[in-house]
Amino acid sequence: MLEVHDFTRHARERATARAFPPLVAELILDYGESRDAGDGARTYALTRASMRTLRHRAGPTLVKALEPYRSRNAYVIAAAGRVITCAYAPKPLFR
Repeated sequence: MLEVHDFTRHARERATARAFPPLVAELILDYGESRDAGDGARTYALTRASMRTLRHRAGPTLVKALEPYRSRNAYVIAAAGRVITCAYAPKPLFR
């Protein structure tokens, strides 16, 4: 089930500026892989494995809609249940 996270003002501004829908950020947080980002924060991104899990749970239509975000290396940084920022990385964050 999709958990609703609180977005900081910075995260809302960055999401708007980067055409990063909040629902995509929520899906990345709920289904993406995560790594330590320092200072108690975590970085989340979609991987092939997480997309496979999402396909089993939500179906191929949603996965196809999210593929552009995975291919653009979309990621979300969150801490304590709050989204700090969301962006696109120049190269994949997780292998």
